[in-house]
Amino acid sequence: MKRLILVFIFLFSILTINGQEYFPNNGSVQNKNNNYTTFTNAKIFVTPTQIIEKGTLIIQNGKVIGAGINLPIPKNCMTINLEGKCIYPSFIDIYTSFGIENPKKSSNSEGNSYDTKRVGYYWNESIKSEINAFESFNYDQTKAEEFLKAGFGVVGTHVQDGIARGSGTLIALNNSDKSNRLLTNKISNHFGFTRSAITNQSYPSSLMGMMALLRQMYLDMSWYKNGNSKTKDASLEALLNNQKLVQIFTAEDKLNSIRASKIAKEFNQNYVLKGAGNEFERIDEIKNTNSKFIIPINFPEAYDVSNSFLSDQIDLSDLRFWNQAPTNLKVLADNYVVFALTTDKLKKTEDFRVNLLKAIKYGFDQTKALEALTTIPASIMGKSDEIGSLNKGSYANFVITSGAIFDDKTITYENWVQGNKYVVNDMTTID
Repeated sequence: MKRLILVFIFLFSILTINGQEYFPNNGSVQNKNNNYTTFTNAKIFVTPTQIIEKGTLIIQNGKVIGAGINLPIPKNCMTINLEGKCIYPSFIDIYTSFGIENPKKSSNSEGNSYDTKRVGYYWNESIKSEINAFESFNYDQTKAEEFLKAGFGVVGTHVQDGIARGSGTLIALNNSDKSNRLLTNKISNHFGFTRSAITNQSYPSSLMGMMALLRQMYLDMSWYKNGNSKTKDASLEALLNNQKLVQIFTAEDKLNSIRASKIAKEFNQNYVLKGAGNEFERIDEIKNTNSKFIIPINFPEAYDVSNSFLSDQIDLSDLRFWNQAPTNLKVLADNYVVFALTTDKLKKTEDFRVNLLKAIKYGFDQTKALEALTTIPASIMGKSDEIGSLNKGSYANFVITSGAIFDDKTITYENWVQGNKYVVNDMTTID
């Protein structure tokens, strides 16, 4: 009897072990769609300067398999005829706060102080280099759809608070497959001339104080690196660990860009400067920074001059800036300043296309515009082999349009991100 019981227990344990799958593979052969999708007869912009007429684009598993003429069509393939239509790489915005909640000051915060209550971090609470955006990131599908409709496929995002703001992350706007959205958890390191919104510390309270604190931070980092501290400082540790990331500095003014550039040279840093759109007013000095820029296109709205009394109160410099702001991109390009474009500071994401077309009417070259939205931001982030083009092996991020993408009559039909389709306007609808 005992022998029979032992045999039964042994057989049951074998069945249990074989039946249990402790680490199921969601990407198994059974679940994975290995089918190809082929787009034929389209005008394909592999890059802004590499264009294929009547071309074929083949994608599989979220990646580009090939783009060219007379490519062999693979088996198990869905073919889409795009006769008369264009394919462009999806846009990239490397400066956003997408999926990040804006820091808010606590309602029960105490009065101003020079001291900090933080232990194990930098002595000033505007230095928050230990922050990692990916740790607090929450995908915002509604905002993602705004970006997708505007032609974007990838965004960089970070916490826009403080002088040292911590690391940023790179996100694919893939509304269908959340497992592949996070392209790089730590890709950029962020700074700015803005004290933290949630600190109670009085210092710094001026631009001069912020510049002094930034310099002190770099001096302290060097001192800490040389082993002079007996205690651990998480903020300085993060600064040291993030030195090889892309260093992005939020200047928000032409003069602040020049100031930040001088600090960068003083401490052997290489900042990508986030500008303000007024760089044309000091273009020679901006050019001499030898920096790459991220430029917003939130042009000022026209002033209401119907009331003669109120119109007399408008400063001439403000009117001049309103008139000349749309020329900023052309002036930067004509002076060989390398820059990417951003939707930052726009009231509505849909205004991006309106303002960009306005800049083009003011002389900004269309090829340069496409570069500033694809290959340049990809290069700045060190991701040219993955995004910003339709070269073999890149993510299948592209938009399908009715014609030239910067023609004001062109319709955007679809925006594919990592091989997943997002419909902007139905292609089958007859105009």
